[in-house]
Amino acid sequence: MESTPRDVSGAAPAGVSPAWPALFESEADLDALERMLVAWGAHPEGAGAERTWLLLWNARTGLLEGWREAERDTEAKDLSAALVRARRGSQADRRAQERVRAWAEAPETLEGVLAQAWRGAISSFGPGATQSSSPWAAQKQVGAMILRRGTRAYGVLVAGWADEQPCNDGGDRFERMELLRRAADAALGAQARAAEARRRARQAAALAEYARTSVSAINLAEAMHLLARLAAQGVGVRGAAVFRTNEEGATRLEVAHGAGVLRERLAAGFAEVARESVLHKLARSGERPDEAPGVPADVAGETTVWAALPVLAYDRVLGVLVVHDGLERHPSAPTFERGDMEFLAVLADMAAMVLEHARRLAEHGKLEQQRRELATRLREQERLASLGELAARVAQESRNPLASIAAFAKRAHKSLAEDDPQREYLEIVIREAARLEAMMSEQQQYASLGAPRLQMQSLNAVVQEALQRSSETLVRRRVRLLKKLAPDLPQLLLDAPRIQRVVENVVEFALESLPLGGRLKVESQRVQGFVVVEISHDGAREAGDLLEQLFVPFAAGQAGGASVGLGVAQQIVREHGGEIRVRSEGEWGTVFSFTLPVAGNEDRRKASDRRGGRNERRRRQP
Repeated sequence: MESTPRDVSGAAPAGVSPAWPALFESEADLDALERMLVAWGAHPEGAGAERTWLLLWNARTGLLEGWREAERDTEAKDLSAALVRARRGSQADRRAQERVRAWAEAPETLEGVLAQAWRGAISSFGPGATQSSSPWAAQKQVGAMILRRGTRAYGVLVAGWADEQPCNDGGDRFERMELLRRAADAALGAQARAAEARRRARQAAALAEYARTSVSAINLAEAMHLLARLAAQGVGVRGAAVFRTNEEGATRLEVAHGAGVLRERLAAGFAEVARESVLHKLARSGERPDEAPGVPADVAGETTVWAALPVLAYDRVLGVLVVHDGLERHPSAPTFERGDMEFLAVLADMAAMVLEHARRLAEHGKLEQQRRELATRLREQERLASLGELAARVAQESRNPLASIAAFAKRAHKSLAEDDPQREYLEIVIREAARLEAMMSEQQQYASLGAPRLQMQSLNAVVQEALQRSSETLVRRRVRLLKKLAPDLPQLLLDAPRIQRVVENVVEFALESLPLGGRLKVESQRVQGFVVVEISHDGAREAGDLLEQLFVPFAAGQAGGASVGLGVAQQIVREHGGEIRVRSEGEWGTVFSFTLPVAGNEDRRKASDRRGGRNERRRRQP
């Protein structure tokens, strides 16, 4: 039985009810249009069937599925009124829809009228019992006609009658079904074109809105939420997610968009998909959840189509945009529409520019903060340099009058008798003058360090020379010296007199804490790119002493020369690109260790001292 050619112009063919325009009024709502089609088939002024069924082709499952059902409307005498009622929908329509959706068949198992219509793409009539498992099996006669949405087979509309009437002579039922098919094709085509136009307009508006974001005052978190929302709205899906990447390329879920409390779980289920997109820098999409790698079963059971697009800026992945839809997705849209992936790609590129702009702004902010800190430190260094010059000048100018005071005090002290009570006062003057003289010498010593003169030297020889100079004191104090100098140390680029001074100053400080007969241990060894020298002693250390405070010259509570000597030692070691530290370890009350870079590692001398700011603050302590 041949089908009548379709009219897709939207004008009513001859003999069609004046209710024809009502189909086109609902072109913005596919569900309403489907309800009106099945209502048209079951109305006396329409196809006149007792009951109609709408079957839709589901490309995801490969089945022809029951979708809607309608029975003859006895309340609405006028077809236009019946279509208005169908467009609004009702609780009865929803119950009928749930009932008919329990039926589904694969194309190869179709029989009778439905098989002829689906396989031959024609309208067909015959007994309903030929499809025994179908909802219309009890109907005496059924008619089936193919529906198309654009060029794609959309589904089948089945009409059933309780009696049987021949149709091979162009009877009334056949003509009505043909007119309904023509109306359905035209209305579905118009609805598809209108939906496409609305989709493109929606995507253009989304891109324009996000473009404004890139030059607005919106913060980055708001921009990421807006990205997820516009992506979901632009392609008409239920949920979206934005993953961000760190410097190592690891991904984390930044934003989850969607309805209900499950959006976080659904978004997190695509974490492996996001990692794959970051790894390969490629967009991925699928029509089924089993095409997505690593999606948990509970998430796959709630998902249909999905897509993941890397957010790339200058070939660097800054994040991943993921969109996904749920089980309520209409069978007529088994995958993304034409142009959806292009829209998502453009949106991801715009997001990449927003993220890159935010990253560069953050870097600029850090650099500006560093510039301000460096400027502050420079001003502080200049102020301290001026104070140092002033202190050195005061120390130099004060030594002559201080020496005169000490000399006259000593002369007066010698002229007094042994039992004269004034001798005690003069002894105090002499002692304090000597202390002031030592402090003045320390200040000059600390301020007089110039640039080091570096040469390739043997560190062990330098340490031996320093210990030789201190040998007389060690013998007088009966200190037991333990030496363990590694013989395989490489030549180092250093200023030998200054490194000797470091060893002498540390040994001098250790001797102040050592009792008679104490032990002093000196070791040297290589550790990767550095040589380490450790000087330990077993002298008692008072509880509560701050070890790092030992390197702060002139700090409160420090006892004169030795503390200044440690400050000088620290300054020398840092000039050589090394570090000096102090700790307590087991039987050794205090362990000093300083490192020096081996040849090829000297560029560390040019690096700024990470602890410089803290030590400068220590130097300013009263």
